[in-house]
Amino acid sequence: METLSGTYAPRPAPDASSNDYAAAAERGDAPLLPSERLWGFKEFTFANSALAIATWAFLIGGAVGLFVGPKEGIAAIVIGNILGVVLTALATTVMAGRYGVEQFIGIRSQYGYNGSRLVYLLAVIVLTMGWLAVLAMMFGRSIDGLTALATGGTANPTGIKVAIAAVGAVLLTWYIVARGPTSIKVFNMIVSPLLVLLMIAMLWLIFRQHSFAELMGMEALDPPFEDKRLNFIIAIEINMAAGFSWWPYIGNLARLTKNERTAFWPNIFGIFGAAVLGEVVGLFAAVSMGDSDPTVWMTQIAGVGVGIVALGFIAFANITSMANILYTSIVGLRQVGTAGVRRIGWGTLLFAFCIIPLILVVAYPQMYDGFFIFLVWTSALNSALAGIGIADYFFLRRQQLDLRALHGRQEGGAFQFVGGFNPIGLFALAVGFVTYVWLFNPQTLDNVTAFRYLTASLPSCGIAGLLHYVLTRIFAKGPHWGNYPGN
Repeated sequence: METLSGTYAPRPAPDASSNDYAAAAERGDAPLLPSERLWGFKEFTFANSALAIATWAFLIGGAVGLFVGPKEGIAAIVIGNILGVVLTALATTVMAGRYGVEQFIGIRSQYGYNGSRLVYLLAVIVLTMGWLAVLAMMFGRSIDGLTALATGGTANPTGIKVAIAAVGAVLLTWYIVARGPTSIKVFNMIVSPLLVLLMIAMLWLIFRQHSFAELMGMEALDPPFEDKRLNFIIAIEINMAAGFSWWPYIGNLARLTKNERTAFWPNIFGIFGAAVLGEVVGLFAAVSMGDSDPTVWMTQIAGVGVGIVALGFIAFANITSMANILYTSIVGLRQVGTAGVRRIGWGTLLFAFCIIPLILVVAYPQMYDGFFIFLVWTSALNSALAGIGIADYFFLRRQQLDLRALHGRQEGGAFQFVGGFNPIGLFALAVGFVTYVWLFNPQTLDNVTAFRYLTASLPSCGIAGLLHYVLTRIFAKGPHWGNYPGN
């Protein structure tokens, strides 16, 4: 086994071979060695596909159709997703795949041990609870549409059936994740291939009604600006936001993979490939049917019989996404929380995390209608996080992590910084966020001229990373300032 300057650190003692240690490593309390990891290339690709193929892919595709037609839309989907996914995967999965370190323990090296808690609060607590609620409501609407289709009734997107089904989705997700990542793996391996086949079937049904040439000639549903270039850049930005939205989650999924290559490349085949497929289907359906809601257009495209099956699969696709993001969020919470949080049982902690999503799906169903705005806001934070992660891990640390310092006593350690906060990393994060909102305001779509040429996510990512690199080289000196090589 190599030293901490190499790939892996010695396992913590004592009792490193016990079942308790194995459980702790599985849940993020200790680094995972390759022999302890569950996923090879195929399994991680399936996991990523299951994460990406959900109703949100259709909604993102439908949102793209509001700004541009299919010809420009396909380009925007491919360009935006590949940029967002690659940058996010570089910032998170390579480190996790190499060291088996939990993502929010790993970013102690970037933000300090208290700074990582702040990042977790911003990037996971707020966003994940929102995602769980939105996905659960998507599940509920799919079930409502399915029952309406089967009985000949009328769907009611804000009715009691949707609320009951959404609550059931959250509880089912809790049950799956409470059984650990092995159950998630089994669920992914079954659902993911079927969903890919379903997407292909939806494309085939769309092409039965409209030729490819007809689809390429269709116009955007409701472009907000007369400038077609601006509408196209916004469509790219939406898709980059979709790519960057994986930042809080794929690092902790990647720590279950065998090595760095297995941690990185399945994101391209899985998340990117599956998201593009789902979004293109959503785009074609939206512009041809005039409605971006998949619970509406699926029945119009497929008919009653196939529509029931399709809606059923899409409903449970949301469960796979919810299970993956809930698992990674709780693994992170156990690391950034207090000792009292870590003493709470796994299942109990999971259920406590689900309480707010349960309240949201019952008390605030209107949140579903703010999906597009919610998605793009996430990129204002996640793009800057990705830039800092790439700058810190690849250029400042040269892919070397001190696992003893990351997992050991933090007060007075290498990642003490200032009271456990790295002011350099947090300042760079704030500047990246402000840069994004200055270039493009997701709430109002207001933008400056530079946005039409640069987007907002790429400058946010680049400026945050560059600022973190330069300020660290200048100011991060001394034993408690991250132990950067050469500083």
